[in-house]
Amino acid sequence: MMADNLHTALGKMLDAYDTRRSVDVAREKKAKDDDALFLASFSELRRKVVRPVFEQAGAMLVERGHAFEIWEADFAADAAGKVREAGISLHIAPAGMPAPLHAGDHERSLSITTRHYNKTVWVSGGRALDSGGIAGAKGAYPLERVNQQLIEEEVVRLVGAVMGG
Repeated sequence: MMADNLHTALGKMLDAYDTRRSVDVAREKKAKDDDALFLASFSELRRKVVRPVFEQAGAMLVERGHAFEIWEADFAADAAGKVREAGISLHIAPAGMPAPLHAGDHERSLSITTRHYNKTVWVSGGRALDSGGIAGAKGAYPLERVNQQLIEEEVVRLVGAVMGG
């Protein structure tokens, strides 16, 4: 009977579609879960490791008459899909040096920023500090490689570059 053939054929196709769709939904959920875990891990790193190192260095700078600022941002995506990565930056204002020409003076800052699309952390010091090296392209590190020692080394490099040492 034709109705049985139709029912069987369509049933097989719809079953196959349902299987593919459930695999797609599971993959999308895993990707979202992985993104959320990465961003939460970065937030914890920022709070427990990076900020304390920045604050300690800033206190030492202030003791010597310099100024500093720490800027932080959480990950955000707007309705149009424009992304703002999570990050934290240390900006140094050395005593006796003219103020930077623009607020985003990268020559006097160190930024630790997510690259959520490939689950890496970008470590970027001002132009005087060539990013990359052992980190690879553009200073990208796996999250687990960003630790207190690395941050301290990068802060020392930044202060040396800014203070001309």
